Amino acid sequence: MDKRKWIMLLVGIICLSFLITAYAQDFRQANWGMSKEEVRAIESAEPDYESEDGLGYDVTIDGKNFLCLYAFLEDKLYQAGYHYVDTHVNDNNYIVNFEELKELLIQKYGKPKVDEIIWKNDLFKDDIQHWGMAICMGHLEYYTAWENESTRTLIKLYGDNYEISMIIGYYSKQLEDWADNIQNKQALQNF
Repeated sequence: MDKRKWIMLLVGIICLSFLITAYAQDFRQANWGMSKEEVRAIESAEPDYESEDGLGYDVTIDGKNFLCLYAFLEDKLYQAGYHYVDTHVNDNNYIVNFEELKELLIQKYGKPKVDEIIWKNDLFKDDIQHWGMAICMGHLEYYTAWENESTRTLIKLYGDNYEISMIIGYYSKQLEDWADNIQNKQALQNF
């Protein structure tokens, strides 16, 4: 291959790489910074929930029910995620669900940057049959996180006041400081 063809091939690869990066989605089919109307247009259905700064859709992932949430500040998408809405009689089943979903996220994003089981109170630490109870009492949390160029992704299982929550969150790294500044200003204005 002559030098000119080699340079043209290299330029083509660089351009293709740029296009793939430029059009990669940050969450579902959306990119950080999109307006609420742009996000609404790419979703296949009307939102099940809507507020001034958010959109919500009922979705199913791996047979589990979630509320898919998009959060906006100044009409820019800056974070999104899924809130688990199914309930269980046996609280240990939340741990099973967490592990199943974590495995799906590992398949998608690779080895996590952080993977922790956090004991805030070790009352039930030696009794695995009561770890679900420990979560709903706020004694135990599961937390796993990934990071790429544009997004911080996490799955968290936690509880308080005998209620368990599980979220899968996606956060824009580029808009993080911007969003914090706006939220701090809003908090001061409301003070």
